[in-house]
Amino acid sequence: MLVTRPLYRVLTFPRRRSRGGASLVQFQPGAGPDNALPFRIGKVLWTSGMDASDHRGGHAHFETEEILVCLRGGCTVILDDGKGAEDKVRLVGDRSTDSGSAEERASRVVANDGESIHALLLFPHIWRTLTEFAPDSQFLIVANMEYDEADYIRERDEFDRQARAWDHLRGSSSKGAGHA
Repeated sequence: MLVTRPLYRVLTFPRRRSRGGASLVQFQPGAGPDNALPFRIGKVLWTSGMDASDHRGGHAHFETEEILVCLRGGCTVILDDGKGAEDKVRLVGDRSTDSGSAEERASRVVANDGESIHALLLFPHIWRTLTEFAPDSQFLIVANMEYDEADYIRERDEFDRQARAWDHLRGSSSKGAGHA
């Protein structure tokens, strides 16, 4: 029997306004609304400078979980389990700088608002590709593990072969992870 599992989960981080217009978002593990990370941080990446036609990602992980936060602009995140489940999510930092046509092609739009920062928790064993970047997009990626090349599946054929053995998987290993 094929087990359907989520491809991602949306996380919400409340914004706290401070003097000077700065927003504070706490990224720390634990329970409760002020401790929204489902894991301890292993690495943090920041990426910017993508052209609209660029493709980032194009890989899967054996164990690494990643939280993708759009700080500015937006992109389409294509997620695929290798067994037929696919989703296109438009992740938006600021709707005023994002492309409306890209939002129309996505099955779901996850956009930041005045009260919260919304992010995608990307599970292991899910192929991820980021594309359709809005101008001046900036992203923060928080992962549960340090960089380890052995954790990456970079070839699509190898991913598809591996995916056939993953019928038992049910999503994230992080506590509380579950449905999108």
